[in-house]
Amino acid sequence: MEFKNILITGSGTGLGRAMAIRLAKEGHNLILNGRTESKLIETKEMLEGFGVRVLIKVGDVSDSNFVETMISEIVDEWGLLHIAINNAGISGTPTPIIDISEEDVQKIMDINFKGAWLVSKFAAQIMKKQRKLKPLRGKIINVSSMAGKEPMLLLGIYACSKAAIIMLTKSMAKELAPNITVNAICPGYHITPICNDDPNFIQNIIDNSTMKSLLKRIGTAEDVAGLISFLVSDDSNYMTGENVSIDGGVVLQ
Repeated sequence: MEFKNILITGSGTGLGRAMAIRLAKEGHNLILNGRTESKLIETKEMLEGFGVRVLIKVGDVSDSNFVETMISEIVDEWGLLHIAINNAGISGTPTPIIDISEEDVQKIMDINFKGAWLVSKFAAQIMKKQRKLKPLRGKIINVSSMAGKEPMLLLGIYACSKAAIIMLTKSMAKELAPNITVNAICPGYHITPICNDDPNFIQNIIDNSTMKSLLKRIGTAEDVAGLISFLVSDDSNYMTGENVSIDGGVVLQ
């Protein structure tokens, strides 16, 4: 296996942290990004012992100056950026779509959509120059959501931001082919560390949601990390423009 340099945004907790652990176990070098340094340090400490290199880049992906600098520093320090995973995102407070404030709409769209676009933009500019990498010069992996395919009650703007990620994935896949692939995953309900603070959290989702898993369980962060592992690997080199659901069949309900 060729070990790769991989940027994961939003890797201080949850799905991003699970991705980092899985990819470090496989020997890949990681760049951890998020807005809270202490959380990134916690993730980095979990990766000790895997024998991989780890960088921490603290900052907001909706800030173009930060993103451009971060991508430039990665290449200056490590020479190559093989993969960028756009995982950073927020859902916001559940609110009727006609009542949500303009400020909250802007914040959700800035982090979820604009942030993914900015990281993809500057990463792709670097990747296009990486002629020594073959057969691909780089990969971009976006994290959308089942909400990007089916609307979720009281999370309408979040759903809009994730639907935008799906179209961003398709658009960039067309424009960046044949040297860079762009794919997305669309997770459903998944257990993350946030849920551990409330033992009833997952059961409440199951009981109250009209969108239920055909597999009769909530997904784990490790389920998502496994799919990311495949997309990182050379086994996915002939895939681009795909938006892969990993939701236990929720969107079929």
